[in-house]
Amino acid sequence: MKNILTLIIFVLLAVGCVNQGSKNQIPSEQNAAVIAPENLQTIKISVYGMSCEGCERTIQAAVGKLSGIQEVKASHLDSTVVVKFDKTQSSFDEMKAAITNKGYVVNDFKNIIE
Repeated sequence: MKNILTLIIFVLLAVGCVNQGSKNQIPSEQNAAVIAPENLQTIKISVYGMSCEGCERTIQAAVGKLSGIQEVKASHLDSTVVVKFDKTQSSFDEMKAAITNKGYVVNDFKNIIE
């Protein structure tokens, strides 16, 4: 019984971390509106707990569902998530909540000046 349980856990972890290549989250139609340049902001968020490309996709999907998100790129290698968004529609606190709700730890963020 213990071996079966161990096998099930292993399979579930393997399925969650399948290496299918990482892609940027494509915003939904509601998020695809044109963003005024003065409202566009890019931040780099420090996230701990990502161990694979499956983790990256999970975070990209969670943040990508928020209003005003234009682009999301997570990297488990760098433990970062770079988000380009409309600062009048979304905030770091909302992104932090979306990431934390998926089981990851968010430390802080810094602005990226383009």
